Amino acid sequence: MEPVFYWIIAAVVLGAIELFTGTLVLAMVGVGAVLAGIGASLGAPFWLQAVLFGAGSVASIFGLRPFLKQALESDTGADKTPRSFGTRAIEGAEARVIEKVDHSGGLVEIAGDNWTAYPLEPDQLLEPGDRVTVVEIKGATVIVWKQS
Repeated sequence: MEPVFYWIIAAVVLGAIELFTGTLVLAMVGVGAVLAGIGASLGAPFWLQAVLFGAGSVASIFGLRPFLKQALESDTGADKTPRSFGTRAIEGAEARVIEKVDHSGGLVEIAGDNWTAYPLEPDQLLEPGDRVTVVEIKGATVIVWKQS
């Protein structure tokens, strides 16, 4: 088997293992294996392939990995806490009452989407146009509260 295939296999295996670790180190070593494979396909001697592998790995770990890591972590705030997504992102959001909300339900608009809503306090009556805060999500309904 040609040496280029060994380098390709090494790059694929390193990439597959990287999927389980998520550190971006093995992926960068895989980049070195790809460079060595390119050298092998051009007929470079083994010592040059090894140099390409080492240099490519080190260069990508210290040159490429920091930028990739920063791009992947850019969805965290300044305090480095992950941002919420999905229904958790709605908790604490402001909503506008569209249809009267009482103990039997109603309708609110949250960021352009309509949600079935119930008041936090069963005796509370919310009229259309009122601004409320989403307290909790229960399935496809939201529990809202209007501050006095």
